[in-house]
Amino acid sequence: MMLSPLWLSLALMTSGPALASGSVEDSAPPVEVFAELDGTWEGEFVGYDPTGKELYRIEVRQVYRTVDANTQEVEISDTMADGQVVTGKGRNTASRRPDGSLELACVVVKSTGEKVVHEGTLGQGPNGTPQLVWHSSGPDRMEIFRETVTRQGDQWIYAIDGVGHYGESVVLMAGRYRKQPKAEGEKERPAPKAPQSGS
Repeated sequence: MMLSPLWLSLALMTSGPALASGSVEDSAPPVEVFAELDGTWEGEFVGYDPTGKELYRIEVRQVYRTVDANTQEVEISDTMADGQVVTGKGRNTASRRPDGSLELACVVVKSTGEKVVHEGTLGQGPNGTPQLVWHSSGPDRMEIFRETVTRQGDQWIYAIDGVGHYGESVVLMAGRYRKQPKAEGEKERPAPKAPQSGS
């Protein structure tokens, strides 16, 4: 079975200013929750069956760009093992509910015509680091992904770990992408602030 991670790549999350504290301050635009994704990312996305056997390995390139206070756009290119390229365009959106919490959504339309929609939730990982969890479910498809952006040495790493249930098949998925250097003239985003004690 060959699955494209395109739908899941849109689901990107961050450990930027918003996730460092686990929320977006009321005065900050809601889209700040996705801030650390802005830029170009490249890496591999791999799927495994329940026994750990590799099902597929895909070369991924994603380019994110914040367009307004609620929206971030993404362009995705997935190169399959056989050389086939599947592209996609998507939007991560964030809006503030009346209670101050964030409503997060990700919609991607692939070059195959498939449209994928995920809902998101902010939270903390096992070691207390910020994370974004994306989920969706339908009659023959359920997916959940845990995503983070962290700094390792002088590199930013975007990590995706998830599981999908497609009909009778269960697939464990993992992606690791490195942020690419900015083109000449592009501005660098400041590093996220460390969480304050008591946050």
